[in-house]
Amino acid sequence: MRRKLLRYFLFGLGFLIVLGVVLLASLELTSKPAFCSTCHYMEPYVQGWKTSSHNDVTCTDCHFPPGFKSKLRGKFTALSMVANYITGVYKKSKPWAEISDASCLRSGCHEERLLSGKVLFMEKVIFDHEPHLTKLRRGKKLRCTSCHSQIIQGEHITVTESSCFLCHFKDEPVNSTMNACTKCHTAPMASEDHDIKYDHQFIVDQNIDCKKCHGQMQVGDGAVPTERCNSCHADVGVMDKYDDPDFIHQNHVTDHKVECQNCHLTIQHKSVSRSENIVPECQSCHENTHQVQLSLFTGTGGKNIPNHPNPMFQGGLNCQACHIFHQVKENDSMFEDIYRASSASCDQCHGSGYNRILDQWQSLMADKITRMDSLYNRVRNFVVNMDEKSGEKESARMILEEAHYNFMMVKNGNVVHNVTYSDELLQSAYHALSSIILMINAPIPLPEYSAYGDSHIPTECNNCHYGIEDISPDVYDMKFSHSIHIKGNGQSCYDCHSNKKKHGELIKSRKDCQSCHHTLETFDCTHCHSEQSQVYDGTAFAPGTVLADVMYEAGIECRNCHENDDEVITRDVVENCTNCHDDRYENTLNRWQNNVRELILVIEPKLNALKNTKDKVGNPVVPQDVFDRFALIQKDKSMGAHNYELISGELKKIRLLVQQSGK
Repeated sequence: MRRKLLRYFLFGLGFLIVLGVVLLASLELTSKPAFCSTCHYMEPYVQGWKTSSHNDVTCTDCHFPPGFKSKLRGKFTALSMVANYITGVYKKSKPWAEISDASCLRSGCHEERLLSGKVLFMEKVIFDHEPHLTKLRRGKKLRCTSCHSQIIQGEHITVTESSCFLCHFKDEPVNSTMNACTKCHTAPMASEDHDIKYDHQFIVDQNIDCKKCHGQMQVGDGAVPTERCNSCHADVGVMDKYDDPDFIHQNHVTDHKVECQNCHLTIQHKSVSRSENIVPECQSCHENTHQVQLSLFTGTGGKNIPNHPNPMFQGGLNCQACHIFHQVKENDSMFEDIYRASSASCDQCHGSGYNRILDQWQSLMADKITRMDSLYNRVRNFVVNMDEKSGEKESARMILEEAHYNFMMVKNGNVVHNVTYSDELLQSAYHALSSIILMINAPIPLPEYSAYGDSHIPTECNNCHYGIEDISPDVYDMKFSHSIHIKGNGQSCYDCHSNKKKHGELIKSRKDCQSCHHTLETFDCTHCHSEQSQVYDGTAFAPGTVLADVMYEAGIECRNCHENDDEVITRDVVENCTNCHDDRYENTLNRWQNNVRELILVIEPKLNALKNTKDKVGNPVVPQDVFDRFALIQKDKSMGAHNYELISGELKKIRLLVQQSGK
């Protein structure tokens, strides 16, 4: 009997051992991705896993929470799904996989993720895991898989932007912190590679809302059609909870891993003004009323001319950026309230003084349009009066229509919407009219297009700084000619300017300028040193009165004094005096300069004190031209060396006038 019991015991023990080995082997085998892929339903997921960053992690390491009990429970759940797959029951309730946060945050995986702080996601988007996983978002508890999901074909456990957009944009008030741009994006700053067209530092400093320029940044509303519920639920009874969003999100997002896009329609996060299917907001009031302005702004629609969009349109701005948030409101009997942008609108985003650029555009282009209008009418009249039998009349008429179309786009569209494209349209019209004149041999004088103020800026800077060639600002106390450098020398804006730290910052020092100008074999000093030239030739002050320096009258050039023995231009000219004069002349020059310095030191504080002083009838006690003459003497900087008699005499006149005005 004992032997029989022992035999049964050994048999049972062996069976259990074999069963245990089989079960362990089964556990190991069924944990392999190869086993998961035997089900055709799982094949796309397995293929996505193979190319993902988790391809060295087995399926069960993620899909089963840490711990043997969790793994065993997961196996039974998986077994029931296999049974459903074989029997076809899964058709009523589609199988799904859930990954707990504990799986992601386990030791050796992403346990430090909450402590890692902000990370860069996608393109220039800042993301912080800590508030998303430890705090309620819109009153809902999120899980890792709320953002990391499997709804993109060919990818595995990836982050889908559409989930972000649903949370940040759906039904959110305009001023909500959830959809504040700087919640995810830092404001674009200047870049050394000139990739950023507009430096937003000023916007940040002034705390201007991004939406004031960029407008609506949401396409779609993320609605939940009831039909989407039926794709997972065969039981009609579950629809009773459709209008209970708290329950729906708790059950689908917090308790179970259901991708947002399984229920919600997609919300796109992009500029409405850059959407191909959505017309900028101006059209919502006046259908096609502003079509020509829209064409200029988008840089499209010209005849036989490449597209050239306005950089602001490319940056996602629409009409409201200038016309609504920076408006000048006017009353109009037909359209009621009309919002017109003014040059002052520019300053609010670009800083004080930027409005001068817009005024310059309008001035330059107004002259071009007037000239082009005259030329077009002369050519048109000649073509109209041509003999109908002329074989060239029909060809001329077709070219004339093209020129007229491009010209009228500019004339009616307001060049400020895209000054560079407007210029290109006018150039196209000009060349079309030129070809007609040559073709029909019309006796019409044809000026070069440069007479129309042709722009020669060789970079995209022309989009905003159109006409800068004709502006000569003060740089290092000297007049700088953009025309000479851009038109004459063909230099690029980036030879002197950069976006490395600040948009358009000047990267050339005074010494850099001198290294080029002061080593040329032939150059005209007056291009940069106009004040010094006027003092030297005696024309600096009273009109019609000339008191030139004796060396100027003797034909002595600037470089005769300023060039040292190494043929390098220098400001230290005292030692050069003795090359022509005796040794005592050096002392003479020093005495002159000391006298001038003393006069300036005496005059300057007294003159400044009288700057805003007026007499009894409201007139300034010191005329403005006195301040201008004194400023010119200071800009000359020679302290009398360029023309001692002229400068000392002028300073004595100013001193006497100041003394009399101060009494």
